[in-house]
Amino acid sequence: MKEQWTKEQAWEWYEKQPWIRGFNGYPSNCVNRIAMWQSHRHAEVAEQIKYEFNLAKETGLNAVRAIIQFEVWHEEHDSFMANLEEYLQMAADAGLSVMLCLGNDCCVPRELYNTHLGEQKVDWGYHSGICRGPHAGGYTGPGYMLADDPEYLPLYYQMVDEIAGKYAKDPRILIWDIWNEIDNSRRKGMSVPIMEEFFRIVRSHDPIQPLTADCWSIDKDMNPSTEGQLRALELSDIITFHCYSSFTTMIKMIENLRAYGRPMINNEWLNRISNNNVGEIFPLFYLERIGSFHWGLIQGFSQTYEPWGSYLAKIKDPHYEGDLKLTLMQHDLYRFNGLPYIAKEIEVIKEFSRRADERFAKYGKFV
Repeated sequence: MKEQWTKEQAWEWYEKQPWIRGFNGYPSNCVNRIAMWQSHRHAEVAEQIKYEFNLAKETGLNAVRAIIQFEVWHEEHDSFMANLEEYLQMAADAGLSVMLCLGNDCCVPRELYNTHLGEQKVDWGYHSGICRGPHAGGYTGPGYMLADDPEYLPLYYQMVDEIAGKYAKDPRILIWDIWNEIDNSRRKGMSVPIMEEFFRIVRSHDPIQPLTADCWSIDKDMNPSTEGQLRALELSDIITFHCYSSFTTMIKMIENLRAYGRPMINNEWLNRISNNNVGEIFPLFYLERIGSFHWGLIQGFSQTYEPWGSYLAKIKDPHYEGDLKLTLMQHDLYRFNGLPYIAKEIEVIKEFSRRADERFAKYGKFV
């Protein structure tokens, strides 16, 4: 299909899949995507990836979402492509399929852009492992990426064309996640034309997988809060969304997005601090036939178990009496040592994964 799938085609594909339940995140020994994809210390990274893929499978998960890094493709092309192939095969060997994300608006302003290959600095005690990372808060200028430079933009398109050309018919790729969080980082539509071209390039290869770009921010009426998100949903074969808010907010967001009439996957969730937890959210997705990719398998250098920067002022306030549970880990299921953070969460994931697989085996489709 070189055009957007119809709703009927999207549902035909979705019902042939087992219930999709996966995770986001970097290997525990990587602070960012550069560390994950580059050649520096690659053997150590690959060993950790393999361990975590097997841990995910034991937990009951069957998918993983990975965001690529243009700078590594550009500066270490051959090793990046080899590492991507290795990643897909290690996932397949562990029984996981891959949602591959190509573009990303979650970034820092230009004056903080310092993307270099080699040893990656870790700032301990900060969400994302970087003191002035995307979640630090307090920024006013738009986030920056090399695609903003006319010299580099054609190379972004070349990267997408190469990867889609190689993997458009490869069943190890589950979904093409065209763009992460369009309009985030105060970019206000800057990436929308690039996202649209990414969609066009991937579709030109007639992929067997659906294409999507997520809704991640909603207004008071639970609708997408930016024009870029509306465009992303308009272009998508299946609907993906992010929600780190409470159980009731999740239900309202699901209800509104059902208006698109397409299969739905939440490809970012789990924020215990804001009452977005495994015990409520995972069974909800099972019941509503919604795919799931929570953030974080195991504690690591990226420290996504630490709170977002926007929470830090509340943590410092000895008189804070709000609803946020500031003593909890924000993301991640397992501790550094591989033991569960909360054992009952793992029980819930295993139980509802088993139930889903039994239904799939009984009916031959996800119903």
